Amino acid sequence: MKRANIVKEVKIIHVVVSALLLLSGLFLAIWPDFGEISARWLVGANLVLVGAIRVLGYFSNDLYRLAFQSDFAMGGLTVILGVLIFLYPANIVLLLPYVMGAYIVMDGLLKLQTAFDAKGFGMRKWGGLLASAVTVTVCGIVALVGAPNWNGIILTGVAMAVDAAENIWNTMGTVRIRAKDQPRFEELL
Repeated sequence: MKRANIVKEVKIIHVVVSALLLLSGLFLAIWPDFGEISARWLVGANLVLVGAIRVLGYFSNDLYRLAFQSDFAMGGLTVILGVLIFLYPANIVLLLPYVMGAYIVMDGLLKLQTAFDAKGFGMRKWGGLLASAVTVTVCGIVALVGAPNWNGIILTGVAMAVDAAENIWNTMGTVRIRAKDQPRFEELL
């Protein structure tokens, strides 16, 4: 498989997995009382899947290396969090806002770095990347701080959905394939 195809496939898979995370976040926000087991399965499975794709993205070698620049570490952390949710399900409803809030704050801060790096590359979308990263960071902080006072599962679901939407935006806006690696038209036939 050519490197351009790997980058393109990782980009598509990352967007699809982020869309699944977005749907899971919306599910938790709309039906917060669905239960501890559903929260564990939804969040744990999504975190393992998202983490694995993030690690794969790190090795995809896209042109600017912006979208996946810190995904080896974040992907590893994400997989570990997902596995821990499965291994230690006791009190998952109480701990989920704190675990996911901290994860989302960290992801938002790393996306702030991506936005500033995109500005350095001269990308026109850097302002949108910056605004979405700030939004994600604020949502993560709200999930962390607001959990004791409001329904933590709803806050977590909203923060997950916003983070996933930002992941889609970030991936679509920053992953680029080198022109020399792009297949020529006659190779596609």
